[in-house]
Amino acid sequence: MAVAHLLLDPADVMAKTILVVDDDPAVLESYGRLLRRLGHRVLLSEDSERVRTDPDSLSGIDLLILDQRMPRTSGLALLDSLRRRVAAVRGDQGAPVGVVPAVILISALPSDELRDEAARLGVAEVIEKPVDTRHLLASVRAALEGTVCPRPADSRISRP
Repeated sequence: MAVAHLLLDPADVMAKTILVVDDDPAVLESYGRLLRRLGHRVLLSEDSERVRTDPDSLSGIDLLILDQRMPRTSGLALLDSLRRRVAAVRGDQGAPVGVVPAVILISALPSDELRDEAARLGVAEVIEKPVDTRHLLASVRAALEGTVCPRPADSRISRP
């Protein structure tokens, strides 16, 4: 796909592991194909409950892409649960063991309230559906680099 090559040269990218959680198999496959073309290892899950309960679900994950609206939970509720789980696991020194990776949230209805809650939970970016491929790729790159992705010019919800 030409878009992927415009934003990221695969030779310049260190392979990262990305976990995508979405209840729509077609969306999962689409994200998987796109992100694999960039050289990333991509794990796909339709089962948000399994991700929530599996203690190893975040092991080795560099980026988590979550759909906000899923049948059993929301992306933010899943993220909150994962953060609480990670914080509850303590090492020998009493400090939390493990971390929650960078997170991108995908939402069809990104209200100000949703964006505020996402920010409180440490979401790198909320992306509105329909997802613009170029913006998604730029957001993935920024999240993996720990930088801020510029918002697209045609954003439907203004932010102060």
